[in-house]
Amino acid sequence: MHALLSISKKIDTLNTWTGKVFSYFLIPLTLFVVYEVITRSFGSPTIWTFEGSNMMYASHFMLVAAYGLLMKSHVSIDLVSSNFSRKTNAVVSLVCYAFMFFPFIAVFTYYGIDYSYTSWSQLETSWSAWGPPLYPIKTVIPVTAILLLLQGISEVIKHIGVIVEEKGVSQ
Repeated sequence: MHALLSISKKIDTLNTWTGKVFSYFLIPLTLFVVYEVITRSFGSPTIWTFEGSNMMYASHFMLVAAYGLLMKSHVSIDLVSSNFSRKTNAVVSLVCYAFMFFPFIAVFTYYGIDYSYTSWSQLETSWSAWGPPLYPIKTVIPVTAILLLLQGISEVIKHIGVIVEEKGVSQ
């Protein structure tokens, strides 16, 4: 169990690092939006800020998702489970991960890789006048899926640790 918890800690460290690094995407995003507001007020809007800010926000939103899972900031309903014991909560979480999280992540990863691969193979660009390449931003999708998968594995390891720990204490 100690080796698994060590792996879990490494995954948590990776997702903490990515979450903190990509949270700084909000700074250029804010600058893009402020720049666009200023240029529009002078009657000369740009063709790139709207699409650039969408790409920046999408990258930020996606790449901090695993960090959100680590920090337990995703939506959860604790009304009933808050009355459960720690071990019962761990068991319920494991069932939810097995039947909801991992099937979703499998589909998300499969289609995200396919979507990204297709974009790269076509060297896809945007239809807008600016026409930036889309394949780098579409690569964020499978990267996010993999980071979420890793964090899900880490969470499962921690829940198993709770069950094993309490089982060992009660014997």
